[in-house]
Amino acid sequence: MTIRKQFNSLLVAIVIIPALCALFIPLYFYFTSPDRILIHDYREFKRTDMLQLSNSEWDTLFRQLHRTPPDMEVALISFNETIDILISTIPELQANTAYSYSEMWNIVSQTQNNFFYQFTSPSFINSRQNLFILSRAGKSSPHRKRPLNFINHSIALLLSLAALLTIVIWRISHNIFSSITILENRSQKIADGDLTASLIEELPKNRSNEIISLTENLEKMRKSLLNSQEQRARFIMGISHDLRTPIAVIKGYTEALSDNVVTNPSEITKSLEIITAKTNQLENMIDTLINFVKLDSADWQEKLTSESIAAVAVEFAQSAEMIGSVFKRKVSSVIDISPEVSVPMDKQLFLRALENLISNAIRYSKEGDAIAITGSETPSSCVITVQDTGIGIEEKECEHIFDMFYRATNSRREEGMGIGLAVVKSIIDTHGWEIAVKSELGKGTTFIITIPKNHLRTTTPLQ
Repeated sequence: MTIRKQFNSLLVAIVIIPALCALFIPLYFYFTSPDRILIHDYREFKRTDMLQLSNSEWDTLFRQLHRTPPDMEVALISFNETIDILISTIPELQANTAYSYSEMWNIVSQTQNNFFYQFTSPSFINSRQNLFILSRAGKSSPHRKRPLNFINHSIALLLSLAALLTIVIWRISHNIFSSITILENRSQKIADGDLTASLIEELPKNRSNEIISLTENLEKMRKSLLNSQEQRARFIMGISHDLRTPIAVIKGYTEALSDNVVTNPSEITKSLEIITAKTNQLENMIDTLINFVKLDSADWQEKLTSESIAAVAVEFAQSAEMIGSVFKRKVSSVIDISPEVSVPMDKQLFLRALENLISNAIRYSKEGDAIAITGSETPSSCVITVQDTGIGIEEKECEHIFDMFYRATNSRREEGMGIGLAVVKSIIDTHGWEIAVKSELGKGTTFIITIPKNHLRTTTPLQ
C-alpha cells in the first residue's frame, strides 16, 4: 500500500472511529432513556396550563423529574376524588386518565413482584396542588446494570481502538522511517563516490511503498553507474593497449627512415607500406571509437532517414563480394526482401555494423571458405544474415562476444580491440532491432539481424 493511502486510511480511522463511538453513547442514552419521553410529556403538559403553578414551581418539578434515573419509569399523579395520571412512562398507567384508588392498588399489587415502587411529593411553596411523583424500577439486577455495562463496554471498545491505532501508527512510522534511514545512509555512500554499497540489502522483505520503489530505482541507477564506471575503465585500458601497437610500429619505422637506418629503396618502400597499413588501422580504430561514442548520444536518432532495407542490403552485398574477391573468399548473396519496405535508420552506421560482420567473417576464415549473405522477409519481420564457414566460436563464449573488449579464445591471435561486435550490438539495439549469433566450433558462425515490421513503413518502389 502506498504511503499516501496508508496515511489517508489512518486519518480516517483516527477521526471517524472515536467520533462515532463518542456520538453513539449519548445517542443510546437519549433514545433509550425514559427521561427523554418524560421531559417531552412534561413540556406538553405544561402548555395545557392545567395546574396553577408558578414558574419556580414548574422549575422545581422539572428538576425533580429530570433527576429520575434513566432505568426508572415515572408517572406524575394528582390525588383528588380519583387518581389522575398527568404524565406517565409506566405502560400500565395511561396519561390523561383517571383511576380509582382500588384500580391503582390493583395495578401496583399485580406488578410489585417485578418492580420497586416509590412515591415522592414535590416540595412546593405556596401551592395547594396535591401532586406526587410515582416511580418504579425493575427488581432484575441485569436491567439495572445495563447502562453501566454499556458504558464499560464502550470504554473498553474505545481503549481497544486507541491501542490498535497506536500499533498501526507505530508500524507505519517504523516502515517509513526505517526505509528513509537506509536510503539516506546508502545514498550518502554513493554521494561520496562509493558505488559498491548495495541499496536494497537491508530493505524489509515483502513490503512496498514509494520509498522502497525509489530505493529500488536508485539501486538500478547505482548498478548502471558502477557498470559504466567499470566499462569506462576497461575502455581506457583497452584503447591504450590496442592503440600502442600500431603507434609503436609507425614510430619505429619513421625513426628508422629519419635516421637513415633503412636506405635500400625496396626496404624504404616496404617500410612506407607498413606505415600506411598501420595508419589505416589507426584510422579504422578511431572511426570505430567515434561510432561507438556517437551511439551514447540521442542526437543521432533525430537525423534518421527512411531507407529501403533491400537497397541497403544489396549495396552491402555488392561491397562484400568485392572485398571477398580480394581476400580470396567465396562471398555469395541472396536478397529476397521487397524493395517497397523501408525503415528509419542511420545508413552509415548500419553499413558500418554489416561491414564489421563481414570483416569478422573474413578474419576468422581461410582462403576458399564461403561467406553467405541473405535477406529474407517474414510476415512479422525482415531478416539479414551473415554466415561463414570459418573457425567458429565455442558455445560458452557466444553469450559474451558482444561484450566490450571481450575476445573469444580463437580470436586472440588476431589483431583488434575487441569492440567491433560491441559496436554492432549497440547499433542494432539503438535502432530497436535484434541481433543473435549461432556458431559451432570448426564449422562456422552465423549472425542474424532481425528488423521487426512494426518499425517499417511502405514507400514507393525503388526505380
